[in-house]
Amino acid sequence: MHDLSPFKSDFAVFSSPDNTELCYLDSAATCLTPKVVAEAMYQYQNFAHANSHKGLYRLSAGATELVEQSRGLVAQFIGADTNELVFTQGTTEGINLVANSFVRPRLSAANNIVISCAEHHANLLPWQRLCRQSGAELRLAPLTPQGLIDVEAFAALLDDNTCFIAVCHISNVLGALNPVEQVCRLAREKSIPVLIDGAQAVSHGPVDVKKIACDFYAFSGHKLYGPVGCGVLFARADLIEVMEPDLLGGGIVEQVSLSETRFIKGPMKFEPGSHNVAAICGLVAAIDYIQAIGWPELLAYMNGLSAYLHQQLADLAFIKPLMPAAPGAWLNSFQCRGVHSHDVAGMLDGDDIAVRAGHHCAQPLHHSLGLKSSVRVSLGLYNGREDIDRLAAGLRNTYQLLAAD
Repeated sequence: MHDLSPFKSDFAVFSSPDNTELCYLDSAATCLTPKVVAEAMYQYQNFAHANSHKGLYRLSAGATELVEQSRGLVAQFIGADTNELVFTQGTTEGINLVANSFVRPRLSAANNIVISCAEHHANLLPWQRLCRQSGAELRLAPLTPQGLIDVEAFAALLDDNTCFIAVCHISNVLGALNPVEQVCRLAREKSIPVLIDGAQAVSHGPVDVKKIACDFYAFSGHKLYGPVGCGVLFARADLIEVMEPDLLGGGIVEQVSLSETRFIKGPMKFEPGSHNVAAICGLVAAIDYIQAIGWPELLAYMNGLSAYLHQQLADLAFIKPLMPAAPGAWLNSFQCRGVHSHDVAGMLDGDDIAVRAGHHCAQPLHHSLGLKSSVRVSLGLYNGREDIDRLAAGLRNTYQLLAAD
């Protein structure tokens, strides 16, 4: 493996005079944008922009065609059918949509919802509020010492009153690939619907929602080298038909009178208002970019880089990982002995190294580990060994200068 990423030149940010020394290690928060994604959005916004699904003229018809073609392409990318693909603003909106439109009408005080203690806030707060409002119980599945959902303990939490399950495919703090197929198999035995939060997983390898056998799968475009403001919710077609829209507005109705409304069928009933067509074009361009590289080459590169990251960090005796590094995890969260996480990030920023510090929108997970914060390093296609070497050097310097012990 070369010191520099063979994909780095695909990202214009590094050609900016301000960013020639940028070492970006925060891809779990958001991926940088390839030039082809920015170009696709530029082309649409400059030469093809109109409101989709609302005009009978050429430009609007073109925008409508772009959205519907994109729906099919994105659905194909995750193994779904076109009529099971809802465009959202991101993972958070997708999870909230399911909470409000599917779970809320079916939840009572006698029920319980099962999640894991590794969930980030987007896959915790909606369920926490639903349970508080309804009197239902929120059950937290524990993790194994390796940071994975403990399937045996998880199974013990399920009973005849379990109304819903929502778990992450990959934790945004621990990086471990959860056994979601096993979770869904257990759920099917008890006819419990399952949502998988795929925010961190969708760029980490092929996702096939039918193979996973989940009922819902949510992810954001910007974790997939696409733009912010565009995400995806997969929902089984039969479940879409029994769900009512949560967000109301134009474009989702079949007939309206002053006293009642009849909504259209299919995924578009969850897409009121105007589509973010530019972002949808960017999402499709990001998928095209990944597919042009090919999953085998992408995974070989990222897994090799990940192994190098974990080895370099393991060689630093003052670095304490939150959990043993999961094989293949593209991130590592840790504490630097004697130095607050925010100080670590501040020192690294002085060397133009961007990492995340804090609780990473996963406070309960940190509390369960007896911690308030950690440093998170997460990899993207633009990273090479040079970045990891700079990180290791920056951490040594930080420890030597700031360690309290």
